[in-house]
Amino acid sequence: MAPLGSGQKTAGQATRHPALAMLRGALVAAVVVGVNTAAVAAVAAGLKGLLGALLGLLMVIVFSGAGLVALHLSRRATPTAQLGIAMASYTGRIAIFGGLLALALNSESLARNVNLTALGISALVVVMGWMAGEIWAWSRLRVPIYDLDNEVTA
Repeated sequence: MAPLGSGQKTAGQATRHPALAMLRGALVAAVVVGVNTAAVAAVAAGLKGLLGALLGLLMVIVFSGAGLVALHLSRRATPTAQLGIAMASYTGRIAIFGGLLALALNSESLARNVNLTALGISALVVVMGWMAGEIWAWSRLRVPIYDLDNEVTA
């Protein structure tokens, strides 16, 4: 058994930064799925397909990662404030993503340089990979169900 200050986790120890643990799990899954999607897109649609798939991967990482970073930064806030931050972050990311998607679909220069079909399919597949990685990481977190510091004594 390792001493407590050695950096190794002991059985039953709570995860210190759950949002960062989920970010790591999701990022690994998204990159694995995204690289494979980019390889398929490159074979199917050439350089434009590769660029579209990589752009889709980048978009998912930036937008999905921003939400987990916001949760991590608000970890010391009250639960009500943290819920508000999470909802505002989600709403803002969806609005920005929708605006950028509308611009991308109407951009002739983007359409000349990347395959928009590969971009869309890649983004969808990477989002599924991201969610699977996030769920996998969440299932392995140790989150206490009650706070020992505020234990009620009789």
